Amino acid sequence: MNQKTFLAIYERLESLIERLPGPLQNPIKGELRPIKQTFLAQRMARLVIVGQSSFDISGLFSGLLGNDLRMFDSQSSVGWVTYQLRGKGGFRVLDARRLNDTSLSWKTLAEAISAESPDLFLFVVNDEMPKELGLECEQTGRLLELAEQKHQSKAGLIGIFDGPETNAAARVLDLQAWLNAQPKLASHFVKALAVSSFVRFRVDGSIDPDRDERRNLDVLGELIVRELPEDAQIDMARLVEAKNVQSEIAGRLVRSITTICAAIGAQPIPLADFPILTGLQVALVSGIMHISGRELGVKTATEFFGALGANIGIGMILREAARAGIKFLPGWGNAISGGIAAAGTYAVGRSAVAYFIEGLSLAEARKIFRRRELPRR
Repeated sequence: MNQKTFLAIYERLESLIERLPGPLQNPIKGELRPIKQTFLAQRMARLVIVGQSSFDISGLFSGLLGNDLRMFDSQSSVGWVTYQLRGKGGFRVLDARRLNDTSLSWKTLAEAISAESPDLFLFVVNDEMPKELGLECEQTGRLLELAEQKHQSKAGLIGIFDGPETNAAARVLDLQAWLNAQPKLASHFVKALAVSSFVRFRVDGSIDPDRDERRNLDVLGELIVRELPEDAQIDMARLVEAKNVQSEIAGRLVRSITTICAAIGAQPIPLADFPILTGLQVALVSGIMHISGRELGVKTATEFFGALGANIGIGMILREAARAGIKFLPGWGNAISGGIAAAGTYAVGRSAVAYFIEGLSLAEARKIFRRRELPRR
């Protein structure tokens, strides 16, 4: 994530909010701090791979992300390997299966888990799944126990069968039985599911549609994201395009900033709040863009306003001037003004979610904006 860009947006908003009356500043900043934390506290997810040593984990990640894993930059640190996809984010992997090949020691694993707390364990098997998984389950239980001792970790455990659909149901039932057989595993077990990750990439990195046999990976991607701590969700949601989770995170952002705009719009300070509301709305669109997997940027967010027909110029000023005039109505003016500010902000946010995350066309997003920008009569 481009944290410098977000910090610049946030600091600009703080300086604008300081123009508001003193009693209003602290509540508004209090609403903004969780938003700041959501973006600035984000980190890479930490995944521990356990299970069958012959499983092609690179193939699973390539299929899951829709990118050839060779396009990733990797850096190793105490057993953990970092994979990053430019402009999207990354994740950390600790492959504990190498214990079966004696190329990784328990000491190294203990050091790795002591250094960083795992977020999620993935127990992987393929079509060559052995009848006995006792050793793999025992090792997984020891790792889960170690993580809990070092970090009070409650990391979940997801079982993954990657293979043809013909025998997938039976293999998943077998895998689920093994993972539920030991109390140490059962207390962490989330779900077992069957996927197919096979996909052929062309030389240019694009997917060959005639060799794309991926199945159920969208379900796996969303499950992984939902089982992660909140501070590790955004990057992974961007990587696997977990649209439902992205929409939920963006929805929380829309509601928070809409609430802030309603409070600011209700204040008896005609026109003075215009730059603050505009700044909040630009920050809202920038945040939604980032959640969707795009680069965070004020310029692109401003261009989106123009594409909606909500130019940050004469049209917005006229609308804000009308809203400011309402404030002079005794009693109800401020409440009506706050409602209009909130409605406009919600319309901007909802149309941005529709366009950047849900994949609607710009014309459809524009219809959503125009339908929602004013309070219903």
